[in-house]
Amino acid sequence: MYLDETEVFFCDIEDLKFHVQTSRTHIAEVIGGRDLAEFGLVQIAAYPRPTATLLSAISAYLEYRRKPLANMGAISAPTKLYQLMVLAQSALPVPTTIYLSRRLLNDSFTDIAAQLGLPFVLKAINASGGRLNYLIETEVDFLRFVHDPRLAEVAFLAQEFIPNNGTFRTLVFGKDVPIVMHRCSTDSAHLSNTERGGHATLFDVDTFDGEALDLSLRAAELMGCDVAGVNLVQHRQTRQWYVLEVNSSPAIGSGAFAKEKTEAYSSYLRARLSQVEDVRRAGRDVRESSC
Repeated sequence: MYLDETEVFFCDIEDLKFHVQTSRTHIAEVIGGRDLAEFGLVQIAAYPRPTATLLSAISAYLEYRRKPLANMGAISAPTKLYQLMVLAQSALPVPTTIYLSRRLLNDSFTDIAAQLGLPFVLKAINASGGRLNYLIETEVDFLRFVHDPRLAEVAFLAQEFIPNNGTFRTLVFGKDVPIVMHRCSTDSAHLSNTERGGHATLFDVDTFDGEALDLSLRAAELMGCDVAGVNLVQHRQTRQWYVLEVNSSPAIGSGAFAKEKTEAYSSYLRARLSQVEDVRRAGRDVRESSC
């Protein structure tokens, strides 16, 4: 469609493909294969409620590409896809991830397997605690989940599987990482969440890999979190660290090592309250000296 020599292209959000890779992100419409960043202006015309889970990722992408976006308003939906988009664009290592609408996903196994390799992970865009998270080794596995009528309304991400010896959960409190937990499966499954039966071990922060601690701090800062649980995984062969997710509401008073987590959190709160009091005291001193 043309308006006064200006080409106007209409696209349904289900016709977009999201590709997230460290320092290489890409959102394209699948009809003509054009990247959203190639358009002079992108306007959000209308959207149903579930679509808001994707708009924050589109916004982050176009902002990174310095492209104007109209009608975005105050939409905010910090899904896994949004987090991965922001982290990847800031050059933090993340597993390569693909998002396709359910309509496009159903027949995409060959394409996804070619890009991610086998096995790969199929995980819900909004789920947590290891729920709706599947390891796909064959096309039969893939079709079993994408054609399951009980999962018809689930939006899935396809993600590169990082071979590992378990995942790590770091707790970030302000500028410190006082807690590092290692979580591994007890039944050879790919999930290590303690909610899924995984076994947890507490690591000594002072001797833990500094690169992983720095990644945790940077990831939490990018997500705007003073308190966060950051999930990390280390490739079994290359030893490369990857950020899987940033949780702004990590379990502190419950779950594995609740005592240690609560003590660390209490120390953080005392330090923060002390800083607030110092600022107030400095403000009173300034007012009194000006009188």
